[in-house]
Amino acid sequence: MTYVIADTPPGTATTMPRVPAVTTRGLAIVRLHGRRSETWGARDASVAEKYRYLYDHDELEEWLRVILGLGEEAERIHIVFNNCYANYGTTNAVEMARLLGG
Repeated sequence: MTYVIADTPPGTATTMPRVPAVTTRGLAIVRLHGRRSETWGARDASVAEKYRYLYDHDELEEWLRVILGLGEEAERIHIVFNNCYANYGTTNAVEMARLLGG
C-alpha cells in the first residue's frame, strides 16, 4: 500500500498533519484538497463549497519542495488536485507542471 500525503485545511478537527513519507518506493501520492477551513467540516456544505480553493504561487512552491524531496525516494509521484471547483484543479495542475519544468 502507498501512503497518501494530503494537504487539508489547517486548524480544523479533521486536519491531517503533513507527513511526506514514501512507503512504497515505486509510487508516492500527494493529494491537494485545498485549504478552505470554514467549510471543510460542515455537514451541510456541498462538495463544490468544500473544495473551492485555488492554491496561490507560494503554496504551490511550498509543495514543490515537498514533491522534489519525495522524488529522491520514489520512482514515480502522482499529484492529485482535489480542489474540484470550476477549473481550479486543472489550473493548479498546469501551474505545478510548470514549476516542475514540464
